[in-house]
Amino acid sequence: MPVMLRTKAWEMPGKPKKIARTGPGRLSAEDAAALPDRLLDAALELFSAQGYAGTSMDEIAKKAGASTKTLYSRYAGKAELLQAVIARIMARALAAHAAETSPDPGQVDPRIFMVALGRRMLTGLGGEGAGLIQIAFSEARRAPELARIYNETLKMGCGNIRRALEIWKDQKLLPDLPDPEQAAALCISMMSDPARIRTAMGQPLSKAEIDAHVPFAVDMFLRGCGYRGR
Repeated sequence: MPVMLRTKAWEMPGKPKKIARTGPGRLSAEDAAALPDRLLDAALELFSAQGYAGTSMDEIAKKAGASTKTLYSRYAGKAELLQAVIARIMARALAAHAAETSPDPGQVDPRIFMVALGRRMLTGLGGEGAGLIQIAFSEARRAPELARIYNETLKMGCGNIRRALEIWKDQKLLPDLPDPEQAAALCISMMSDPARIRTAMGQPLSKAEIDAHVPFAVDMFLRGCGYRGR
């Protein structure tokens, strides 16, 4: 599962703040705007703490200070809610990476772009995404929807890298690049497999280990693609 940031969602208090209402059954504008994040924050916290099978929609709604009816009006079930949690993590990570480098990989040195992306990815795997990785590895055999969500998320991450590789190939920066799609999958594996395995075992990589591993993996990958620098 690619790329992800630690946010205040990880520090949610156990008891949600009472939501202000402007009338019977109606939320204030402020609370209505905050509700989507409150639902996803609650889902992330409970999935991470109790697992996928061990968490109910009722519990998530209660944790968020909302009704079960409200939760179901936005998400058909736990699988859809989990997808939304992951999508938010990915969106935040990609936005942070774009701010650090550029949203256009064609404007950034490939090594700088890839190292920054890899560090964001591995930091997220050991932080906000840690519980979700553990769920995927431990429960997917009994809950096929988890395997589907995990594979779809991985495919999205590979797609982002594939597009960057295609741009750099067109710029003649990766003369030995083979099939971009297969290369993107290999790149993801080289950068993230150690972190995914360690996180699944409850032993996420330290910052020092991430800082050492990511540049090494990126250099090995880019060298294999014929990269010699701009």
